[in-house]
Amino acid sequence: MALSSSGLGSGMDIDSLVSKLMNIETRPLLKLQQKQQLFESKISAVGQVKSGLASFQAALKALQDPAKYQALSSSSSDKDVAEISAGAKAPVGGFNLKVETLAAAQKLSSSLFTNSKSAINGATEETLSFSFGTTSGATFTQLSGSTQKDVKIPANATLEQVRDAVNKANIGVSASIVNDGSGYRLIYSSGKTGTESTLKVTAAGGVSSPLASLTHDPAVVGGTMTERQQAKDAVFYVDGLKITKQSNTVTDAIDGVTLTLKKEQEAGDAALKMNVSRDTAGIKKTMEDFVRSYNEFTKLLKQMTAATPGTAPGEAGSASPLNGVSTIRGIETQIRAAFSGQSNNGGTFQVASQLGISFSKDGTLSLDSSKLSKAIEASPDDVAKFFATGAQVDGKGISYVSSSAKTVAGSYDVSVDGLANGYNLADNTPTLLAVTGVPFEIKIDGMLVSTSIAADSYSASEMAKAIETAINSEPELTAVKGKVSVSVDEDSGKLLITSLKSGIDSKVEVVGGLEFAGFAASTGVAGSASVSGTIGGYAARGDGSKLIGAVGTPVEGLTIELSGGTIGDRGSLTYTQGFSFNLDKKLEGMLSTNGTLDSFNKGLNASLKDLQKQQDAMAKRLEATEARYKAQFNAMDRLLAQLNASSSFLSQQISSMQKSS
Repeated sequence: MALSSSGLGSGMDIDSLVSKLMNIETRPLLKLQQKQQLFESKISAVGQVKSGLASFQAALKALQDPAKYQALSSSSSDKDVAEISAGAKAPVGGFNLKVETLAAAQKLSSSLFTNSKSAINGATEETLSFSFGTTSGATFTQLSGSTQKDVKIPANATLEQVRDAVNKANIGVSASIVNDGSGYRLIYSSGKTGTESTLKVTAAGGVSSPLASLTHDPAVVGGTMTERQQAKDAVFYVDGLKITKQSNTVTDAIDGVTLTLKKEQEAGDAALKMNVSRDTAGIKKTMEDFVRSYNEFTKLLKQMTAATPGTAPGEAGSASPLNGVSTIRGIETQIRAAFSGQSNNGGTFQVASQLGISFSKDGTLSLDSSKLSKAIEASPDDVAKFFATGAQVDGKGISYVSSSAKTVAGSYDVSVDGLANGYNLADNTPTLLAVTGVPFEIKIDGMLVSTSIAADSYSASEMAKAIETAINSEPELTAVKGKVSVSVDEDSGKLLITSLKSGIDSKVEVVGGLEFAGFAASTGVAGSASVSGTIGGYAARGDGSKLIGAVGTPVEGLTIELSGGTIGDRGSLTYTQGFSFNLDKKLEGMLSTNGTLDSFNKGLNASLKDLQKQQDAMAKRLEATEARYKAQFNAMDRLLAQLNASSSFLSQQISSMQKSS
């Protein structure tokens, strides 16, 4: 057990005395520590406010997508018969649907083979040729724009090898072998439904070919293959109007609507009720999340700034860490001001209350769903303009991608002087053709292609499709992964051939033979490394197929995507900044580096750092003070010990003298 030597001379408890004195000396340090705890609690509270504000900002950003306000929902009274899905262009309303016939693909069956593994042709490689078209009686007419597909059959091929060769060729025909108990049959199934996708299958050697038993030509009486399933078109009625289509998935009967036919109806069956309506549920959910997020954030602010008075007279109350902080009070004030401010967006709705968003008496935000639904039904575009940030495009081949905080709302003309894809625009509009066949030559990205389109009469769009199919079917071009798009230019009505390769090597050069389509021999317009042009008259930066507004201009950061088309004026774009954009800018200013909260937080941390320095300095002084007290008391103790020793010695001397006398 350790013994303290303090007070041996005086009998005083020096350690206790020093401790009590130091309790008094450390009171200023305790006050600094209490102040430090207060600053730490404020920093923690600011962190909670930032987190809450970031959550509110995320809910706000969900309002900025214009597509949310254009969303449609669709319904079918019997999904087992037909389903419906609606795109952005679908008309809102209902219609009746009656399904008479489902589209079907043609299936052909060979005669019986006793073995699927025995050779059925000789020692020479053979070719089976497949064509798609329409069959009327004994007449087969090849589909306009399609080309014959050849499949190489190896020498001494078995029925299984024929099947595998057809499937591997990937020509739009599937082959299978069926054993019906009496033998093996090869089945051809057209890859597409509809009467325009019937099959004609021929062999290079004709009826004398070893593979003649696997061919099918409607013009040959008593053909070798049997039609097991007839090709049929889909036949249905929309509000009593008869419509015939090649597929059971129909995208072009009603603009923006996709119908999926699944089951044929009997003559006496009732028509289906199909409906397209505004998807207000999704918008309401987004709005409700936004309102709830705001109320949760303001509740957090109240908790962080609250003050509670004492319960008894003279009793001190309590206060939350951020009570009385003007910076924090200003956040709620700025946000509330945004709700009452007017949004100059060019639409019908200018303030949030017009869309059912308003403040209750207790200061919470509320949503009138009925008022919002009516606004969406009346003018979804104007609802989008109020809330969302986006652009309306009045032009062809241009689409809005994004913007920046520095983009200024307004209408801007778009002009293009360079495209990433090379193209060739016809000099004249094409004429209808009724010819035996039209060969032509064209260079795509430097690759010469010699091909032709089938004999037929063509409209402009049919001609575009036929030329595109003919070019893209050429094996030389396919080998280098080249491809073109051929379309009818919306502005001029002329044919437009565009290379799908981008960059300076992208070129379309008409060599000859396309005069019927309006093309003279021409090198066209070569592609560029990136698009180039102007937005609103301001030079823009190209990035692949994107055009981006330059720094320092009103269109800074405005990004648009260009697809197809030609150089020159491409239309205009009207950019709007809705309520959510303007409020988001305020929130960004509060949350960003050197923003409102960051600056306040830096001040708190600086004060906290200064307090720590003061505590460190005071702790050193207290350590010296304690050492000084101990040294002084120990010196006093030693002095008292000496005095006591002297007193004792004198007492002994006096006592001795008294005895002697």
